[in-house]
Amino acid sequence: MSDIGYRIKSIRKEMNLNQSQFARNIGISQGNLSEIEMGNSNPSAETLIAIKVKHNVNLNWLLTGLDMENGVIYEDQDVKKLVKGYRELNEYDRNEIIEIIELKKRLRSNS
Repeated sequence: MSDIGYRIKSIRKEMNLNQSQFARNIGISQGNLSEIEMGNSNPSAETLIAIKVKHNVNLNWLLTGLDMENGVIYEDQDVKKLVKGYRELNEYDRNEIIEIIELKKRLRSNS
């Protein structure tokens, strides 16, 4: 949980909110938020839930830094986008993508 303060700060910055605004929004004091962001204090369960609910944040990512969706952990946003895009394709297009991947692997192994 050591980087949770950094992740909370990044959410706040992404929302273009100062500490006072963000703290008020999630129901804690600005001083408490400052301590959390600096890593001097851990957020309470209530604070984590408020951040999740009010800012639509993946709680697993907030706690661990890993993004988890439908039981799958994505360590990289590009992988997540690829998997999501693949799932949206029809069977023909999925097979075509698999063939492209196999071709790229063969070309790479031949060089």
